[in-house]
Amino acid sequence: MTFRSKASLLSPAVFSEENDNIVNIETSWHRSKGIKGDPSEQSTIRGAISTLHEPAPTSHHNQDDIFDPNEKYITFFTHSGFQNQLIQVENGILLAWYLNRTLILPKALMGEAFGWSYFGKLHLEHMLRDDAISDTCTEFESEIFFWKIQCPDRQRYAMLPFDEIFDLSWAKRHVKIVLREQANFNWLESKFGIRRAGVPDRGNGSYVDGDILFFKGETRYDWRIFDTPPKSHRLGKYGAALDIYQLRKRPEKLIHFSSLFGTGKLPIRRPEHWKFHYTLQLSITYRHPAVLSMTEKIIQRLGGEGNFIGLHVRASDGWFVKALSENINSIVSQITRAVDSRLSSVDSILSPPPEIPLNPTLDQCLELSKQHKVTLIYMATDARLPRSDPAFDPLWNFYPCTFTIDDIVGQDKEEWAELDEYADKRTGMSLRKFLIPLVDASTASRGWFFIGSDGSTFSGYISRLHDIFQSKMKEQSMGLES
Repeated sequence: MTFRSKASLLSPAVFSEENDNIVNIETSWHRSKGIKGDPSEQSTIRGAISTLHEPAPTSHHNQDDIFDPNEKYITFFTHSGFQNQLIQVENGILLAWYLNRTLILPKALMGEAFGWSYFGKLHLEHMLRDDAISDTCTEFESEIFFWKIQCPDRQRYAMLPFDEIFDLSWAKRHVKIVLREQANFNWLESKFGIRRAGVPDRGNGSYVDGDILFFKGETRYDWRIFDTPPKSHRLGKYGAALDIYQLRKRPEKLIHFSSLFGTGKLPIRRPEHWKFHYTLQLSITYRHPAVLSMTEKIIQRLGGEGNFIGLHVRASDGWFVKALSENINSIVSQITRAVDSRLSSVDSILSPPPEIPLNPTLDQCLELSKQHKVTLIYMATDARLPRSDPAFDPLWNFYPCTFTIDDIVGQDKEEWAELDEYADKRTGMSLRKFLIPLVDASTASRGWFFIGSDGSTFSGYISRLHDIFQSKMKEQSMGLES
């Protein structure tokens, strides 16, 4: 049974990582449980193997850094949507803290992503996105053919270190984190002296090859990692159990997981572990300077933080497309309940119905909002043209003072200059389109109330940011009163 925190808003049940996956690959479970070390056991699945400035460098190690030869490490491959990658990173930090190992952290993949798959395919997907690889991926023609994938289009994604996007300063005080600059094994050997012994690749399963203990999952839900002894383990949808006590005893220099996917991957039972994870989640907020600056500008145009309701409406992919109308109706109902609970019964009785212009401007809505005649709403969404989508009509019919980032910033290129200053170092392309969703999320989190989309982990993260914002507001209010 997964430990559930008392602070339920940090991990609401409606936010489920399964619904944010790009790819949903499931195979039947037929691997035996635990760690297997028999080299003769073979699997049928084989791995195949600018003129614009960039964000200021963070505390990544340099090629000249010297590492302790006795140091132990842990790493994994990220996959799926951006917010699911963050869940995997949080799991990686927690597990590295449990095991007292250095976390070799892969880069964040922004934009077009790839879903969970077998170790060999995940490894290839990461190697294809390394800076040193040619645009046509000719170095991996046979592997690309084997896995039936395409060479990624560099215009459709960007790779950034996670700590250029998120504040990992608290995590780094408790766990040593280094950047995985390249995905290939040669880099691990040259950087950390982590060597393989030439054991034949088994494709899937757990086995040792030289300095590396591999955990190569057959499904997204492979090993569940517990912080308690084996007698109390409940697997749920996972295939096998590990615990941190057996992993602490492993002598290998590197423990390499194919994935650390899932909010239920590391069920937390011990109070001190829950406290660490809780604080870790509270500490991971956006830190990219352009995202923070752009957020402040938009919030000021909305009349300041706490002057509006924030929404996140996921609409453009997966089952969210089919569920959009239902989601909008649910959100409208939640807005109404939130507004009704905020207004006093006297105000509701004495105030005449407001006269709202047809298609009101932001300035008109700000003035009416000051008079408490309308509810101002900021909607973060991945919908391309929400104002021309009939599914959104109930929202604007009931709450016409609802605005999106495009309504506020517009199409003027100068308005986006701050985001355009940051470029992908490989292509020289502006990172604007990859940073806008973060600005959207950050802005939506700063209202007096927040409503997200059921099933979206991105909504879950914005809800977390909103809780952090509300806590800070309460602290400031108490400070002023004392």
